[in-house]
Amino acid sequence: MEDASQLKLFTLEEANKLIPRLAGLIQQLRQERDKILALEVEIDALELVTPKDESGAAPVLDSKVEEYTNVVHGFYHGVDEIHSYGCFLKDIDLGLVDFYTLYQGRVVYLCWKSGDLQVTYWHEIGGGYLSRQPIAPGQRNG
Repeated sequence: MEDASQLKLFTLEEANKLIPRLAGLIQQLRQERDKILALEVEIDALELVTPKDESGAAPVLDSKVEEYTNVVHGFYHGVDEIHSYGCFLKDIDLGLVDFYTLYQGRVVYLCWKSGDLQVTYWHEIGGGYLSRQPIAPGQRNG
């Protein structure tokens, strides 16, 4: 694990303030992921049937590859934005995002799942979503 002095340690309040932005980014990432998958199928089909001109180029295919590249770049830009806040996208399908925090005297992850209105769970750094536990009511104040 990284040196704790170099980690962005979130309070519960700080993590919860990011939820609206993270929810929008995850929705955008899911749409871009779906577009990427659809474009991959389209490109595979075009590679089989698109004739090339005398220079060996296939403008229709090239255009589709350029579109694919732009969507992929947009996807990774969104992932980078999430990480730039100091939190970590763990699973795009579930919309899981973890935040380092100091909880009960040790560094753990706060764990948020897309669709939840706020962070209400935590888990050990080595654990994952299935090992998350509710945040104790007395610890929810920040």
